[in-house]
Amino acid sequence: MKDAKTAAAGVDRGGTWTRLSCVDSRGRELRRASFPTSDLGRLTARLEKEFKKLKLNAEIPLIIATRGAFSKKWKRDFLFKAARRRFNLVNVISDAEAAHFAAFGGKEGLLLIAGTGSVAFYRDNTGRLVKTGGYNPVGGDPGSGRWLGRQYLKKLNKPLTGLSRGQTAAYAAVLLASAEKKEGWQRKLVERAQNSLAALIAKSLKKTPRAKKIKVALAGGLTKNKFFREGLIKRTREISTAALVFTEARVTAQTAAARMALRRVEG
Repeated sequence: MKDAKTAAAGVDRGGTWTRLSCVDSRGRELRRASFPTSDLGRLTARLEKEFKKLKLNAEIPLIIATRGAFSKKWKRDFLFKAARRRFNLVNVISDAEAAHFAAFGGKEGLLLIAGTGSVAFYRDNTGRLVKTGGYNPVGGDPGSGRWLGRQYLKKLNKPLTGLSRGQTAAYAAVLLASAEKKEGWQRKLVERAQNSLAALIAKSLKKTPRAKKIKVALAGGLTKNKFFREGLIKRTREISTAALVFTEARVTAQTAAARMALRRVEG
């Protein structure tokens, strides 16, 4: 029997993990699921399995937030075609847009995502969303988990070949644990990452008036580490000309996507 209480669903397809959230008519999360991110072509088939496990009605409105949708418009067309007759897919957005909505509910603010990759998104008071960074160079976005992982492995003379983006980024956690315990090259690497991310925030806000209060939310695996987060906030305050107010996301990006789907069908 299908769950009649579930009103909408949202998916956050990140660089390492893909997460699904289901909400009721008031936007409250009812259930969730997560699985490792794989090729985009396998996403709808995997979602079918998750919908069956959770006993979800395929007709509920669904929004998929996926990395790269902001710059690679073909992903939107691809997913709409793949979801046809499978789901009631109402929109495809970037994972950053979902994360921004999770933090600010569609209002003005800057979101820094520092996970496998790193990118900043600033929505101004006109509603315009501007992206800074997130170009995914061969060496990883500066300050990102992938960049840290690569630098760490290079320092240890370990091979990088054969490692996926997520596998490389996973070494950032090992580095952070070591850097928190003692001074040395490990901590210097972490400080380089924090400097890069602080500079990314400052660059994103370079056209905003001086001393203007700006809300900033931090998202992604790196910012969940207290040691890394506190150092990043301190460094950002040191170089920024704006009056920054750091805030927490209200909900997860996948729940935000589900609420956006609910809002879309309700008008």
